[in-house]
Amino acid sequence: MANPDAFDRDFGYLMPFLDKVAAAATELEDPAARDELSRILSEEKVRWNRVRELLRGAAGGKGTPSRPASAPAQTLARSSADGINRVAPLMTGLTVGSLKNSR
Repeated sequence: MANPDAFDRDFGYLMPFLDKVAAAATELEDPAARDELSRILSEEKVRWNRVRELLRGAAGGKGTPSRPASAPAQTLARSSADGINRVAPLMTGLTVGSLKNSR
């Protein structure tokens, strides 16, 4: 089993980053874009909090995402992002991986 504390530092960067992006979303002029980005970030925070819970030993569900009781049953943001990545994977500019060299 992985040491759950090994990710505390990463979550310490990730969650404030998601908060900053959510704050920037409120400043978008396009109401549809503002609402979509706010929804996407809200769903991402729920997902990453669930990842953290699972790493800390929480029982796994049956493939259903953890969702706050007040959250509307909507199509997950991933479906729209997947469409972008299928059409133009290099145009998004997104990367995955460490920003630091491994020792």
